[in-house]
Amino acid sequence: MRKEIQLNTDDNHIIYGTLDSNNNSTLLIFVHGFTGNKDEHHYFNAVPYFNKKKFDTFRFDFYSRNIHARSLTESCITTHSKDLRLIIDNFKDKYDELILIGHSFGPLVILSTDLSNITKIILWDPTTPFKKIEDKKATYDSNLNTYIFHWDMDFLVSKTMVDEWMSADLNYLVEKLSIPCKIIFAGKSNKHELWKPYLNKIKAQNKSVIIDGATHGFIEEGTEQKLFEETLKWIK
Repeated sequence: MRKEIQLNTDDNHIIYGTLDSNNNSTLLIFVHGFTGNKDEHHYFNAVPYFNKKKFDTFRFDFYSRNIHARSLTESCITTHSKDLRLIIDNFKDKYDELILIGHSFGPLVILSTDLSNITKIILWDPTTPFKKIEDKKATYDSNLNTYIFHWDMDFLVSKTMVDEWMSADLNYLVEKLSIPCKIIFAGKSNKHELWKPYLNKIKAQNKSVIIDGATHGFIEEGTEQKLFEETLKWIK
């Protein structure tokens, strides 16, 4: 059964999410990436796949057009982590197991969050911190005190978000990880190469795999299915 859920934050915002439940004992919480949303193909299509495998799913938006939702310009890793923790706290007494699955920027948020009550995490082609704003095709607007990301369309992003992203200590985040973690890389993305210095620093039980032929969004024929299959191997 599908249910739309609203959670109130302590700073007067609302988190909007979608719970698909068959009263299973394990909940998969999907954490979207930078400029993403809960209805991207790899979250939306994950629902029937994992529901059939006896998992409930919850996907949500860090920001949206909905009333009192956050906007991207007022968001940062800190607000994302607090909101994710609020979601965890909402479900922790309702399920035997909670599992986090994040794509791209989502894994950085996951690793920056208090993971109490989480059983396992899966990181889909996770991002890394960066050193030059030019690497993200972005410029700073001093009048707005925001960064403008010049992608398929222009995005206004808070200075705090960019500062936290650039200064994130991934060495520390992976070294302190204490729960099982699987990282699934896209073969045609550069993320595996960027993550190589960090993989051997993960002390918790972990595994990494590469899906050949996949770009960062796992949009090539058959790659989404392989993404789900590799995820299932870690959580079943």
